[in-house]
Amino acid sequence: MAQRRTTRRTALAGLGALGVMTTAGACSLLPGLGGEEEPTGTAAPQDESDASEDDAEPSEEPTEEPGSTFDGWASEEDLDLVELDLAAADEEFGTAKGQLEREDRYGTWWSPGFADDSPVFTMEPQRIDERAEEAFGGREEVSTAATTVLVQTIVQILDTPLLLEEDNSRSGEIAPALVEAFGLEGVDVAVFDGLFAEMPVSGTHDHEDGLPEGYGFEPLEYPADGPRMSILDAATEVEHLEIDGLSGPLFLASVRGALPVRRDGEELPLVRDVTYGLALDEGNGTVLMVYRVNSAPSVHIEDPSSLPLVEGTEVPGDWTEHTVRGLKLALPPGMGDPDVTEVGLMFQGGDQRGSVIRTGLGTPSPYPLSATRYVARAEVPGADLAVFAIGMGLDSTYSVGVTLHREKEQFMVQLHDVSEEEAPLLAHRLLAGLGLAS
Repeated sequence: MAQRRTTRRTALAGLGALGVMTTAGACSLLPGLGGEEEPTGTAAPQDESDASEDDAEPSEEPTEEPGSTFDGWASEEDLDLVELDLAAADEEFGTAKGQLEREDRYGTWWSPGFADDSPVFTMEPQRIDERAEEAFGGREEVSTAATTVLVQTIVQILDTPLLLEEDNSRSGEIAPALVEAFGLEGVDVAVFDGLFAEMPVSGTHDHEDGLPEGYGFEPLEYPADGPRMSILDAATEVEHLEIDGLSGPLFLASVRGALPVRRDGEELPLVRDVTYGLALDEGNGTVLMVYRVNSAPSVHIEDPSSLPLVEGTEVPGDWTEHTVRGLKLALPPGMGDPDVTEVGLMFQGGDQRGSVIRTGLGTPSPYPLSATRYVARAEVPGADLAVFAIGMGLDSTYSVGVTLHREKEQFMVQLHDVSEEEAPLLAHRLLAGLGLAS
């Protein structure tokens, strides 16, 4: 494993604490570190100067509001599904039996391990800030640290033993394992325990409802002498973070993995997109941890460019504009104020839940869809591809989602707690406000 080859300094830069959630995340700081941003502004109010003229001569026949239906979108029966080849993915990444034997309510398995020539070990970070390279004494040293972050993101978060438990009662197991893996002697584990207790690594926002219960699936039988999780894609980035209380390198690890499950008699993969970030200021010993995760049973299509093309309508005047790492979007007022981190936004204090998740992963092929009631693609300024997918969420309401791709980068915007009637209006209005800076 990569962490065996790291120096004490690299280990300290590898990890402090992590947390995951289906469409949310959290950050944790050591010690005394803040760093939230504010929304960039609000959408301009609509011009109401013509309102009296419109009211003076009402239409004799009611007209359908633009974007109020999913006419022109693909439906579930229109999709040409293909199988995801997990065996090929395991061969590509050299995935094999790891060093840690795991156990949950469904059985036992081994953590993922990787061949020496696996892309997990050989890939270079997509970018390295020269200030981080200088701080670590060279490109090789900073790349080794990034690999360490990636490996532990896979072993402890992507394939966490808490993933499929029925509640979050085992949350206290995560922080001690990470502190030990990264040689963080002297770190108060209790500082991290609260993070895992607050944000279940099961991938659900409900502490008392496990992911299998929420989505109605169960895993296939675990391999007798190997890992259960396949790696589909992985990447690292090293940036420089400059915020109040911290100045230092920010390591970002992004991973996409899949676990075979069975739902309604059908076998399909549980696909998880994970981004974890660590920032370290060695001058004052301050550490920042941040994460975002999306996790859901998924089907796959061969070519998303074959989906029907749809257009947006208009952004309402009371929607609020946000900017996340170059992504511009507008959201309805019911979302509330966001929790802003270095890898996205989380909305959970308003009438509707939602999130914006950014990862450093490319466009997958075949292409996963976790919602298939209505699917389409769209042209968004600055994006290579944008795919909308609408379907039932974890409860009786709809979820509206769009994934935007730009080279080795993707943004996932998800809005939950949406009624069936408002879903098409929300989707078309959301599309109208999207844009990616170059």
